[in-house]
Amino acid sequence: MHTINFFSESYQKDPYFYYKHMHKEQPLFFHEPTQSYVLSRFEDVERALKDPVFSSRNYAWQVEPLHGVTFIQLDGKEHSRQRNFVAPALRGKELMEQSTTIIQDIATRLLNKLKGKSQADLRMEFTNIFALKVVMSLLGLPDEDTSLFYKWYNSFAVYFEDLSGNPEILQEALRDRDQFHIYLSRIIDERTDDPQHGSDILSTLCNTIVDGKRMDKLEIMGFCGVLMQAGAETTDKGLASLFRNLLMHPDQFTQLLQDRSLIDRAITESLRYTPPLSMILRVTNEKVQVSGGEIPANATVTCLLAAANRDETQFKDPDKFNIFREELDTKTTFTAARNMATFGFGRHFCIGAQLAKLEMQVAVEAILNDLQDMQFATDDIPTEIGLFTRYPENLKIKFKPFE
Repeated sequence: MHTINFFSESYQKDPYFYYKHMHKEQPLFFHEPTQSYVLSRFEDVERALKDPVFSSRNYAWQVEPLHGVTFIQLDGKEHSRQRNFVAPALRGKELMEQSTTIIQDIATRLLNKLKGKSQADLRMEFTNIFALKVVMSLLGLPDEDTSLFYKWYNSFAVYFEDLSGNPEILQEALRDRDQFHIYLSRIIDERTDDPQHGSDILSTLCNTIVDGKRMDKLEIMGFCGVLMQAGAETTDKGLASLFRNLLMHPDQFTQLLQDRSLIDRAITESLRYTPPLSMILRVTNEKVQVSGGEIPANATVTCLLAAANRDETQFKDPDKFNIFREELDTKTTFTAARNMATFGFGRHFCIGAQLAKLEMQVAVEAILNDLQDMQFATDDIPTEIGLFTRYPENLKIKFKPFE
């Protein structure tokens, strides 16, 4: 049996190479460095994210040290209680309409900074900043504090990416978490005392009452931390990967440029082909049988979302990027009815999926309008990095200057 090590240079360089082997030869194996059982087949990953025999107790050590006990960690009634607080703040026609204007304005302002230029790093000069600014605007936080949030966002991202448990990385993240909480605490107090402050997400959370109760301050700060991380990373890394994939497949990119109705298909296929989040962890409540064998009770389970999206029993020619793929339904991709693993399954399906869809749609339209004749800046294809999340480290492009 082949030994697969997530931390090996070959795996981190090209994890996709290993997925086909996992599907056929090692659909379940124990990964010694992380002390976890690994699932790669679509049917097993889907079950692990739906079946209550798999719990989200893993977040007690994965997320709780930074953001406290949040709804993503909870199950049952308590999960439903917290989700009922935050779901209305992230969904609904009115929010989508308000958000569209905000997102368009942010995209325009960032692209205006590229006027007169013929080259840029699209990730560092657009996607990375765009996603964070959107989250801040939706929370009703001032744009002049972007540099603070950028520091916290990147510090937390390094912590979540570190599966080796480096204590120095944890301590740095905790210091930034404390500053993040100090910053938010005052604002939460102000908006709780002033219910008429506005319709932003943070004000809504401060004044929403469910079953006669409000969210407490720590719950609100925890949600803001999760939104900043999960919300921004999905859009940032998803957009960067999308344009990398399109530039690597110029024929399909040309067809999209000629027919903008293909944008949703391109977004959907890119999220399948190179999902921003590669894996999700779970813990078994009891011993459980999966297609590759048995997992004992109280075991950590690594669900490889990216591998599930490359399962040939679910997708034809899964290792090919194809925006015309018949299996993907763009109408269900961002709903609980979708047939890919990118946003999870079941009760923990990504609550911000519809918002992520809107952000990506608006950003893609804006980029295509302004950055015409886009190509890679050099012959070197940007390298993907990351284990927990995966994305192009940079995305250096050249384009026709615009005014």
